[in-house]
Amino acid sequence: MKIKIAIVALVLVLISCNDFLDINTDPNNPTTASLTTILPYAEVTMFGSFGIGTAGISELLSVYSHHIVQRGDEDDYKTQANEFSLGSCWDEMYTVALPDLNQIIKQGAAEGKPAYSGIAKILRAQIFSLMVDMWGDIPYSESGDPVNYKFPHFDDDAAIYADLFKLIDSGIADLNAGGPPPGTDDVIYGGDLDKWKAYANSLMLNMYNKVRLTDLYDAAKVSALLTSGLISSPAGDFELRYNTSLTPENRNPGFIREYAQNNPQYYISPYFYLMMKGEQACQNTLLVGVADPRLPYYFYNQLTDGETAQNPVAYQDGNFLSIWFGSVDRDPNEGFDQNTSQTVCGLYPLGGAFDDHSGHDATGDSGLRGAGAQRILTAAAVDYIRAELALTKATGENPSELLSSAIGKSFAKVNAIAATAGAPLIPNAEVDAYINEVLAIYDAGDDNKKLEVIMTEKWIQEFGFAIDAYSDIRRTGYPQVCDPAQDLNEYSIQTNPYPVSLYYSANDITNNRNSPGQRNTFLDKVFWDVN
Repeated sequence: MKIKIAIVALVLVLISCNDFLDINTDPNNPTTASLTTILPYAEVTMFGSFGIGTAGISELLSVYSHHIVQRGDEDDYKTQANEFSLGSCWDEMYTVALPDLNQIIKQGAAEGKPAYSGIAKILRAQIFSLMVDMWGDIPYSESGDPVNYKFPHFDDDAAIYADLFKLIDSGIADLNAGGPPPGTDDVIYGGDLDKWKAYANSLMLNMYNKVRLTDLYDAAKVSALLTSGLISSPAGDFELRYNTSLTPENRNPGFIREYAQNNPQYYISPYFYLMMKGEQACQNTLLVGVADPRLPYYFYNQLTDGETAQNPVAYQDGNFLSIWFGSVDRDPNEGFDQNTSQTVCGLYPLGGAFDDHSGHDATGDSGLRGAGAQRILTAAAVDYIRAELALTKATGENPSELLSSAIGKSFAKVNAIAATAGAPLIPNAEVDAYINEVLAIYDAGDDNKKLEVIMTEKWIQEFGFAIDAYSDIRRTGYPQVCDPAQDLNEYSIQTNPYPVSLYYSANDITNNRNSPGQRNTFLDKVFWDVN
């Protein structure tokens, strides 16, 4: 389903106007907004806050996941509680998206529109599950109701997860209850309730996979989910498809950040680049010799072959230019302006440019001009999840076949975007060759190595949505994170441990008298992180 420009334009107009009729402004009179207005606003808010872009939490977590590097506190894991994307995500969820979804649930029931209520319950479960994955204990049972709970208590993270499974089941029941579905006001699936059900089942499977080492894992429920109808093709991917509209602004937020402002902030992690290139990346030798054909779709080089960079460089390999994690304010060459020389995020995932070696500057007119989707849960990710469960929990499925399917769907996603952009497709022969090389590594390994292969390939396809990548690293230890002591830069160093959770929003901790105090992000684990 393609988002209709008029509908997205309406949503972005509402978002861009400070005087938009915000139902949270007057909690004593919240029903003045229609369901068709509240739903798209909540959906767009959620994707923007979880995605990659100035106000999206994936900007921060893409550094923690070693997809990108930034000059800031993200480097060397120095992020503080007042970091913008962290506080923005927290605030947007609690002051906008979650209250709006609560209103949809109530209003949908009152108006005889259970499909709206069901969608809102499922989105509510998605939001809270990802927030638990990042923060652990959070306000839940008293959240989104500022009239009765001005200072909400923080609930236990495991208890929240347990309740979210019930919430998803309730949402599915609402979807099955009849009544009019949304139309184009649903900017994700266009009111296709079968796609919503498949997504709800896939969300639940993803959550059970995350808790597979805890008492919340339910083998019988997982077995039922595997045959219940899951996201199985890109047409069912849970994503928000942006377009090229500037008035109102409706381009991918990451594209605006990296292309439209002529001042890119995201350096591609050389660790990520070398992994995909098939070379040793720091201590990681897993994919040595396996070159990934997706490189020119993932990364766009602004330098042509042999072109000199505009300033002294910290890391350059041919026309690829970047800086190393752990080198900010240490490497004497990392701080030079490279806005027209550095490699930037490409056609995938931002709707940027395909690297055809032309070396044009990355601008607002590049590539798809921002018409790239923000993904949260895809058909490829579902197959990676199933592969992990098949390997670790003996679900009866074949993990090798699922790994092959997942990689194939990852490539198909890239090719679909390439076709839209008029870029060359990755030939089937190259896709098959890559899959066969990865499967050979998988087949030759023990169970730990097999899990590393699954998680590393999943990490590659998650580029642009870093929350699950960050969770996977903490849950499984894979992929291995970059060790600055073993990179190709003499100045880089890691002085902080790997963060096992995030700081709470500084404003919330200050203003909420029922807050438990700030987290120790290096020690306070999420409940499912038992390794």
